[in-house]
Amino acid sequence: MSKVNRRLLSSATKCLQKQSLQQLLHLQKLHPRFVDTIKEVSKPAQKESRQITRPFGLKEPVLLNHKLSDTYSLSSIANEVFGARAKERRQKNLDYDLKHSLIFEAKSFENTKGKIFSPPISWFKQEKSLYFPDFVAQTLQGEKESFYQAISEKYSIVRLFSSVTGDQCTMTYFDRDGKDLYSKDYNSFVQEFPDFQIVDINMPTSWIKGFVLNLSLRNLKKSIPVERYDRYFILPNHILPPDIREELYCDNQCSGYIYILDKNGKIRWATSGYATPEDSTLMWKVVRGLQKEATAARNA
Repeated sequence: MSKVNRRLLSSATKCLQKQSLQQLLHLQKLHPRFVDTIKEVSKPAQKESRQITRPFGLKEPVLLNHKLSDTYSLSSIANEVFGARAKERRQKNLDYDLKHSLIFEAKSFENTKGKIFSPPISWFKQEKSLYFPDFVAQTLQGEKESFYQAISEKYSIVRLFSSVTGDQCTMTYFDRDGKDLYSKDYNSFVQEFPDFQIVDINMPTSWIKGFVLNLSLRNLKKSIPVERYDRYFILPNHILPPDIREELYCDNQCSGYIYILDKNGKIRWATSGYATPEDSTLMWKVVRGLQKEATAARNA
């Protein structure tokens, strides 16, 4: 290529770059959210676990929904697809969905081995802890229940998951000293930690998965003690909005999350992903410590 042609190519490239920048700035003025989304989408997948060193969550208790009008019945699915509110909700969630593509989340899960965040070294003090949100959702018992009502009498180990891998991740924390404290040996858990309970939040990633889950509840019930049916919540995905998921660090749906809450809904400790031996030891140390706190408060 001659010097003249190279100069022409260089000038043309600079002109195109300048024009593209001008177009981007113009687009930023007209559609700032769209441009911000494009920037977010271009970010690489998470490479390492986020280390939790301070309390996180919501600054005050928030009720996400006053009633549960959206279940996984055929009529509700029709409303989810065609309803006016559903359209508005889908529009608000579009940015989140673009930022959190399946490939992005799967790669982040792989890079961190499921540890989207690593647990704090101890539990947070009650007065400094932040809140987990309240909601109303259907339970395995078939009734619509308030989450805060379910946790109001005991400290709770809360499992939150949206996928098979997330479910498997959280289950690993209940394999303790050869016992399955989640299911088969749940009575041992109750005897050792009388001020604690296990609460499940199963949050299907889409209405179709929720519909399938609703059809398979009979099989699900076989794996859970009957006395826990009213503490197993099936939460429609849209009720926990993207901004709150980010506040709770549970915005990767490939992983699963454990939150230890007190009776007021405050997050006293949390972890994610598969349990390492160190994680498991730490979690049960936290549970023992908070059991002592509950006993002292009860006897005060």
